[in-house]
Amino acid sequence: MMKKKISLVLAFLMAASMLAGCKKTDENSAGITDTGITASEPATITQMTTTKETETETETETEETTEETTTTSAPEETTESETTTTTAPSETTIVSDPTTATAAAVTTKAAKEWNETEISETLYITKDCYSRVKAVVGSDSVKKYTAGTKINIVAATDTGYYKLADGTFIHSDYVTDTAPGGNNDDPNEEIFGDPEETTTKKPAQTEKTNPDTSKNTSSNPINTNYTKSYTDRYPYQQLSSAEKQLYRNIVEAAESFNTEVAIPDGLMSDDVFKVYVIVFNNEPQLFWLSNSVPSGYGSLSLKFEISRSKAEEMQKTIDSNVQQVMNKVNAYSSTVSKLKVIHDWVITKNTFSLQGNYATCGIYNGLTGAGELQCQGYAKTTQYLCDMAGIDCMTVVGNNSEGSTHAWNVVYCDNGYYILDTTWDDPENSYGNADFVRYLYFLANDSMIKNSHFNISTAKRGNGDRIKLYTPPACTKTACYYFKAYNKEYSDLDSAVNGMYAEFDDVIAAGKQVVHIRVTDHDTWETLTSDKYWKIFQDYARSKSKKVDNIRRQRILPENCLVVEYDIVYK
Repeated sequence: MMKKKISLVLAFLMAASMLAGCKKTDENSAGITDTGITASEPATITQMTTTKETETETETETEETTEETTTTSAPEETTESETTTTTAPSETTIVSDPTTATAAAVTTKAAKEWNETEISETLYITKDCYSRVKAVVGSDSVKKYTAGTKINIVAATDTGYYKLADGTFIHSDYVTDTAPGGNNDDPNEEIFGDPEETTTKKPAQTEKTNPDTSKNTSSNPINTNYTKSYTDRYPYQQLSSAEKQLYRNIVEAAESFNTEVAIPDGLMSDDVFKVYVIVFNNEPQLFWLSNSVPSGYGSLSLKFEISRSKAEEMQKTIDSNVQQVMNKVNAYSSTVSKLKVIHDWVITKNTFSLQGNYATCGIYNGLTGAGELQCQGYAKTTQYLCDMAGIDCMTVVGNNSEGSTHAWNVVYCDNGYYILDTTWDDPENSYGNADFVRYLYFLANDSMIKNSHFNISTAKRGNGDRIKLYTPPACTKTACYYFKAYNKEYSDLDSAVNGMYAEFDDVIAAGKQVVHIRVTDHDTWETLTSDKYWKIFQDYARSKSKKVDNIRRQRILPENCLVVEYDIVYK
């Protein structure tokens, strides 16, 4: 049973170009579709062969005129891993009054000893230990707890401690989420709880199966380092018994490059299509699996894009690159921090491709250095790295606001499920640096994507029928969202203004380009993106460095995300 460690780490500012508007990825024929499964004609998974248009409306103000331009933003170099500590956002004396907020001095607070994320969790002591006054090693002891004691957690720190209701702390090494003498996770418990519950239960990680249907029954699998079992996957657990059997048959045949797959009795054509699509999207390690949905009565004939020997060769390169990522991921105990390393690596190492095929729509390019991916490739590469890191992750497909097929991830982080969209956090822009990262969709929730991601977890067949694949878990939490987790979210105008000035200081000092925070109400967002504040922030930016030419505000952003962004243009 994996213990839930929920510590959060503040990272240094990663300059990011925010996506402007809902039209982010124009993938006109992306994802998995087919022409109908028949006995004689195979169905084709139409891949993403379209243009990713990051339509970013920016506005550039000079001393005398205001000019609106539409550009594609330029990535800037982003460090792949996080630092374990960072100075808290600077507090300024600048207030919300535009007439006095142009160039006030900034004073920096001392860095906190630790940072906390509010949670609510019931855990159990694993061995006798003491609670501490502070969330740091060597702090004075307060109270002794014996093994088996039930404790209620109210917060998690980035130093590896949990905070109790009395304000004291216990190190995460001494707690577990498994009750003494039993396992808390009932394999049959309901996945979907009341949205108002404090925590979201994670689905059971194992499924009781007969020995002859368990994972790794195939001979000589290509990847011996990859230990993720398909029976642990959330989508697999949503299937009927017959559908699960077909899922197993496909995976185990593909692992050993066997082409014949038996179809269990009772499954219809739509069922076969659904299961194959789920396997194709959620078993990223099978990068040789064809994008053609096999057809047939009673059995399927799988197709593979490359030979076994070629797959073995590619796997060696994949393993080498994955090990580099995992070395960085394993430097952190926080799930948020691990996911940030994965998120940033996928974005900085890959670019959006205009061509849709099995290489760009899987990990083949994503983890071998080829670097060109469609959104399906971004999602699968992200999922593969999450699998290797032990983070529950699934690939979800649907449509964007333009009606084009899109793919993204849902991951489990600390207290529930969250949206992770690495495609839309990898903008193309005009600054000329391909290593630009944004965080608009880093651990977002369902309400933040409701105007941009549609027909969730469905796939269209060649005959036009839209097939429901499975129902993903609800993403209702906010604690792990980037701007909240990294203390870049503000609930009032004065603190938001101070936060923006602190961001300008850090970004300009680092020679980066994007200043961004999140606010909690639309009125504050409107104020901070108004002409008055645009000029105030531009004057301040110019006062910080003679290299600053002007700043551009991003106006077309999903309103429900409430992200305030200004891009710095240097001379």
